[in-house]
Amino acid sequence: MKLVGGLVVLAALFAAGASARPPAVPSYALPSWSPDGKQLVFARAFGPSGTVVLAGANGKGRRWLLRTGVLSQVAWSPKSKRIAYASRGRVFVIQSNGKGRRAVGNGADLAWGPDGVKLAFTSSSLGGPIRIANAGGGPTLRVTDGPFDHAPAWSPDGTKLAFTRAARVAGLDFVYVVGVDGAGLERLGPQGASPAWSPDGRMLAFWQRNEQGVVLSTFDLALGFVRTITRTFPSFSGPPRWSPDGKWLLVTICGSIGQCRLDVAAADGSEVDQLVSGGDPAWSPDGTRIAFVARRLCRGSSVWVVNVDGSRLRRITPCR
Repeated sequence: MKLVGGLVVLAALFAAGASARPPAVPSYALPSWSPDGKQLVFARAFGPSGTVVLAGANGKGRRWLLRTGVLSQVAWSPKSKRIAYASRGRVFVIQSNGKGRRAVGNGADLAWGPDGVKLAFTSSSLGGPIRIANAGGGPTLRVTDGPFDHAPAWSPDGTKLAFTRAARVAGLDFVYVVGVDGAGLERLGPQGASPAWSPDGRMLAFWQRNEQGVVLSTFDLALGFVRTITRTFPSFSGPPRWSPDGKWLLVTICGSIGQCRLDVAAADGSEVDQLVSGGDPAWSPDGTRIAFVARRLCRGSSVWVVNVDGSRLRRITPCR
């Protein structure tokens, strides 16, 4: 399943190589950009509790929005002031001022639709049927029926979901596509996990297993052609992230002992560059900056922002 790179709550919170035990100091993770690129929302973890935190992309104006249990995801809607988060097996939506909390369903592994209104999520942290809910409330719609379906990803036009299906826990993954009404289920040819649509909707990027580890690949939906983008790595953490212009893929590469780094790969396979050590990355809406998580000289993990060329590295959260 999706645990090739350890995409579970604690691995997300401590992707930069911290201990899997709750930290003795606060740790920060799961950064997500506001639609205008001026702010970031992220998670603060301290022992068994979590806090949804908002700050300016320059680190100023930091404030707590909501205290809750341990957070597995925090994601800002791409087109509104809504923020979704997953905690203790439930998915919630709040406003960016911290008010108006609404539970939208039981589950995890959430993904905002491109309209900024709908959310897809799995039934549990292990996967399960994928459902779609309206952030404003109402019944959920089940669009898949696999007990280990996971990693839903919306097509740019909002009409389809790509996702990963396994027959059992830790089983071999395959990439599927289904309509958002649950119709037209199709398994794509290659084995793969954690798919991500290109901004033009023509390709899917995903991770493929081989005997030595994993490689990043792309699949041309029209031609049915698979292109290998990177060499083999021991493991990965999370789906690849397309740049807004569709030219680059941001990936988290993890070593055998859990240390992770961020690489930026050309979508045509011509170039792969190491950016920084860390994990849990997110492109800014204009594609010029990347938010990510790393420990560096701090005892707990922190949220950082860096320009795509590696310049102007700055820490957004306190160092403890």
